[in-house]
Amino acid sequence: MDAVTINRLIKGLGHTYEELIADGLVLGSSPTPLFTEGQNEDLIQKPALGIELWFCAVTRRLERIVMTLSPIFDDDPVYEGELPIPFIRKMDQDGVRALVGEPYQSKGPAKLPPPIGITGGWDAFRIDHTHAELVVQYLKDKSVCGLAFCQIDKDTD
Repeated sequence: MDAVTINRLIKGLGHTYEELIADGLVLGSSPTPLFTEGQNEDLIQKPALGIELWFCAVTRRLERIVMTLSPIFDDDPVYEGELPIPFIRKMDQDGVRALVGEPYQSKGPAKLPPPIGITGGWDAFRIDHTHAELVVQYLKDKSVCGLAFCQIDKDTD
């Protein structure tokens, strides 16, 4: 996947799976339920290693694009393709803030149950002129391990 496609997907947040297919942004199999049993609020499609597209199960609207840049677990698939500007492969919290400004929300390091352990927390930034935010996840050393572009003000019509 390339940066142009990722940028188009970001602009496609809030669009239905069927609209994204018509625009040529998603290919392949339909999104699948997050859990194999019970009621699911989310459907997920994995168009490339390290990228997940999260859709609302009810509306089938794209709500989140998750990119894994560094594994939390050894077997986590990592996205190796192009990143949207201004992001680069190796970034840390100070570098992200220098690129996109101060976050409107932030959470410091947290101790999670094994096997995760201590995380580096996360920062959330509003994306200009959109109904979306960028959430940057950090490892314990404050290096970036993930980017998530998320729809704000989700409709459930």
